[in-house]
Amino acid sequence: MNTSQPERCVNCAKGGLPILPVRYTVLPKSVAAKLANGITGRRVTDVALTQHHYGLRILREGWLYLFYVKGPRGANYWEAYKVTGDGRVWWQSLPAPAVPVTHPSCAKSGHAVPMDIIAISQPELCGEVYIAFSGETWTDDIFKRYAQNAELRNKRMQCIEPAKWIAGGKYEHAAAATEASIDEVVEYMPGFDSARLQPGRRKLGDGAGKHKPEVLKLEATRYPLHIRQATPDSASKALVGVMNDVGKRKGGRSYPPMLLALWDAVGNVHELNGFRSDPLSWFNQYVESEHALRVSALHDIDTARKVVQSIEGARLDAAEDRARQAQGTSALGASGARAALAAQRQKALAGADPSRVTQINAWYDDMDWMAANDIPASHQRRVIQMGQLSSAGDSRSRVPYTGSHRDSVMKAARDYANARPGARDRNHKQMVDYKWSTYEARLRSADIRTFRKHYEDLQSAVHELQESRSDDVGQWVKAQLLLDTLEDCHSADFCASLTFEIIVSEALFGLTSTPKGKVIVDNLIAEWDPTQQGSLIWRVMAMNQMDARKELGQLLKSAQAKKDTPLDTLGAAVVGVVTPAKSVIKYYKDLSRLALETDSRKISPLGELFKRLQIDKFGLTVGDAIFEKFRVAKIGDFVGEKVIQTLFLQRAGVPYEDAIALVRKQAEFETLGRVEIINRVRVARKILRGAPPEKAPVPTRELYAAWDRIKVTEEEGAKQLRLGRIAVVTLLLETANFWHLMAGAPDKDTRLNLAKSGASLGASVITVAMYPYQAVLKNSVRSQVWKLTGGALGSVGPLISAWMDGKKPEARRRQQYDVVVVLQIKFGVGVLSGTAMLIDATSAAAPLLKKLAARYGTDAVMAAVEVFTERIAVVAGLRAFGMLIGWEATIGLLLFQMLADWLTPDALEAWCSRCAFGTGRERILSIKDHDVEKYNLTEVVMQRREFVEAMVKMG
Repeated sequence: MNTSQPERCVNCAKGGLPILPVRYTVLPKSVAAKLANGITGRRVTDVALTQHHYGLRILREGWLYLFYVKGPRGANYWEAYKVTGDGRVWWQSLPAPAVPVTHPSCAKSGHAVPMDIIAISQPELCGEVYIAFSGETWTDDIFKRYAQNAELRNKRMQCIEPAKWIAGGKYEHAAAATEASIDEVVEYMPGFDSARLQPGRRKLGDGAGKHKPEVLKLEATRYPLHIRQATPDSASKALVGVMNDVGKRKGGRSYPPMLLALWDAVGNVHELNGFRSDPLSWFNQYVESEHALRVSALHDIDTARKVVQSIEGARLDAAEDRARQAQGTSALGASGARAALAAQRQKALAGADPSRVTQINAWYDDMDWMAANDIPASHQRRVIQMGQLSSAGDSRSRVPYTGSHRDSVMKAARDYANARPGARDRNHKQMVDYKWSTYEARLRSADIRTFRKHYEDLQSAVHELQESRSDDVGQWVKAQLLLDTLEDCHSADFCASLTFEIIVSEALFGLTSTPKGKVIVDNLIAEWDPTQQGSLIWRVMAMNQMDARKELGQLLKSAQAKKDTPLDTLGAAVVGVVTPAKSVIKYYKDLSRLALETDSRKISPLGELFKRLQIDKFGLTVGDAIFEKFRVAKIGDFVGEKVIQTLFLQRAGVPYEDAIALVRKQAEFETLGRVEIINRVRVARKILRGAPPEKAPVPTRELYAAWDRIKVTEEEGAKQLRLGRIAVVTLLLETANFWHLMAGAPDKDTRLNLAKSGASLGASVITVAMYPYQAVLKNSVRSQVWKLTGGALGSVGPLISAWMDGKKPEARRRQQYDVVVVLQIKFGVGVLSGTAMLIDATSAAAPLLKKLAARYGTDAVMAAVEVFTERIAVVAGLRAFGMLIGWEATIGLLLFQMLADWLTPDALEAWCSRCAFGTGRERILSIKDHDVEKYNLTEVVMQRREFVEAMVKMG
């Protein structure tokens, strides 16, 4: 642009029909907005909302494209404008420059630049002009498609006829640009409170921890506000003046200015899903900053109670076992005692004096009853001795067996037998509760109960809000306008396939965290034909390439047909299904090759896309739901599930050959390996292990070797794409493997032991899979952090629930967010660095997990082979077990039993006194209490560290 000739600058010297382009948007109901009079909202308002409503906002960052069927410059030509994040519109030459020109030199010359509007020159010469807003840069192929295909253009772009408009015509998406109509646009609203869409940092909880419902319901836009009404003067009035100046024509009259509402389906669905995630973001703030000390203490207290009671329960069980063994050696408790008594009775009665028969039978009846009812030896001895001294056992005795003394002895025995049902459990509970009472005395129990109630109420409120907001997301995910908008991603353009995945992933991110959201995802998965517009999930899996979409459709048909077909020994059925999908395999290879590219000239156009794809939102959100469709509730493997596994591995960058080799090894050994694991878990005394020992069974060694061959790149940059996806697919496969193990468990105890063993693995694998979030959050602005936090919690929560005790699924579902937060599977860069990750006996993929953990600076603790001690492993796994496993699963918990020798009651008692819920009183030499300083709000880490130190002696 030339500042010496400003009249030639299209951004400054606009002339013609002035148009203020705005966009349809979704808004919280707390924002009092409506469409300007005359704007119908067709194709937008047709999508019904229940928790939100529609309004108008300025354009978000993106592009404005105009196609002139007929215009002053001829027929069938394009114009393009770059829209900056503040809604300013800048004309661009075509082909568009690599870096859009958004700050022309003429804007610095001092004269006003009406950047909020565009102008169509000589509108009287125009026929149809098609306009579209897009968040993405269109390629030449897209321009050609929309120019050549009128049907496609009509679905994607909005048509105005400038000549008719200036003659008094109407248009359903336009209104006359007046001060009143412009005031309906959020950014121009007089006196609009920006906090309604940008609530900022507010306290969610009060001093007691009770959440404020009005704060939890606040929704934050993902597209920052740029308020125009910043001064007492009317910005709308000033803008109308600018538009009238731009629209001046000969004779002093002006073209009637237009307020044009444009479709933004992608923005709508992303905004709605962001609103849905907001409650989780508020929850994260509550846990991580507002009440971190108390939340941490609450979980640590629960964990400590489980440990203490579990150890005491194990001690009581051991004592009971010894008593049971002693009972087995008693006179009437031994095996075969009743048969022996019958023989003895018969012998005693043979030839006995008739006067003794009644006494003999009474004595043997009593002993037989005791033998049948497992009466303890103390009662047995009294009856036996009494009988031996009476006429029942000694023909010389004149003392009868029956009588008041015998009645008293038998009454005591019968009272014991009658009280026994439930007595063991009652006594057991009383004793384990008593063991905890020493520590409970150092805690303010009433405060704990109050805070727990507030905390659980918050979790329920978060769940209910998310559930209620899911419907609106579901409406837009299936909206035809969204599907038409996605035509911006050309099905023959490889780069566009990455954009397509980003758009779909953002729309679905975190949806599976609630039942309604899960149904939305399940319905999309059920769109099995990837060639159809609505098959969004499978289009992503096919990278939206039409040839791959066709092949994937055939592959899915075969996988469904073979869902219940057991995997053959060589995996030939999987190879037969996957191999024909050559285009799918090719595109995955191309993606992997691009992710490993080092030539800056080649990767620069893809750099931003790869950056946005580093977090595998798609895999985290829909992966487990896809696997679920192909699961068979048996211990073995089946063809359909392994086909999906192969797809996900290749999508993650694992070469086709390696993915197939793994399937073949799994076909040969995985079922045997699971049987081996189940057998080991049933008799295990420890649940930690590392690499297979030298004498391990063949299945274990072979599966370890197969997983170990999967490569993890050590490079940086765009290569994080592969790393993040491999981490997610490993998580999905471990979840599937754990599911098969549980299906194959022969009894309740084995399932319980597997749940104990799997909890630590679930926490560890999810931790690794979530690490890429931290890298992205590190350099993100607050609005991005806010949305990413909520979406991440929503995506990972359901996966964590897969490893939880399933006795109370609804309660567990509501706790899943809490577990994710407190396990710190997110959000502070460096949280994992220098810590330990526990890999246990249910993990066939331990070698790969170890590589991934090392890649993120985390030590994968596999106690059988590593230099780390089992105590470090306990530190790593302690909190995971405490939160993931319910009380029912803690009695006899093997890992906690390892702590028996390390538990220091005095240290734990001191910690209880000092923690957030402590009494602040401590005993000196068990004689006198004195005041101690409690942990303050800045000492969350210290409170947690000293809890671990109190639980585990490190040497």
